[in-house]
Amino acid sequence: MSKVGGGRDRLLKAALRLGARQRSIANLGLRELAREAGMHHTAIYRHFKSIDEVAVALVEPLSEQLRVDLRFARRSANRDAKDMIRASTLRYFDYVREHPLGVIFCAREIHGGLPCLREALQKMLDEFAADSAEDLCLLGLDKLLPDYEMLLTLTRLIAQHTLFAALDYLEQKENSDVIVERTVIFVECLIAGAIARNRST
Repeated sequence: MSKVGGGRDRLLKAALRLGARQRSIANLGLRELAREAGMHHTAIYRHFKSIDEVAVALVEPLSEQLRVDLRFARRSANRDAKDMIRASTLRYFDYVREHPLGVIFCAREIHGGLPCLREALQKMLDEFAADSAEDLCLLGLDKLLPDYEMLLTLTRLIAQHTLFAALDYLEQKENSDVIVERTVIFVECLIAGAIARNRST
């Protein structure tokens, strides 16, 4: 999210703060949001006409940099599935640590009360999944990996799992290393299982 303290940016940051206080963004009012951002309540309408617009606007800046970082981590790893999985998982949890409010927002609202936000967050997870599937295909393991649609099903499961693993990571700081390692193992086992299944058919 932009570091420039413009009105739109202040409102988005305020929405994340309010959302982290055990409040669904669907229950927020524009006046409350303006107050949290330190703005007059009429000023918010220069940027957003509804809470729905605020909610959807949060998704792109939260996911954009992470998508770039994860793709870089995967493609910078050795041409090996395990190295790719570990590198991208470690970068993912670094992002979680750096952006806790955004992660809490995404995990809480993926099944929240705003249909437009649920749709935007699901699209975000689908994009993460597609990126992962495409990068796995680049390893040249065509004869080992399942077909693309099956691979995409697996990477969607991975995207969903890692979103909620991030909450455990933030809430159980004393177990953070264990949670990261469990996530790596989970992903490795899914991919290894898919390869084994593909070999047997």
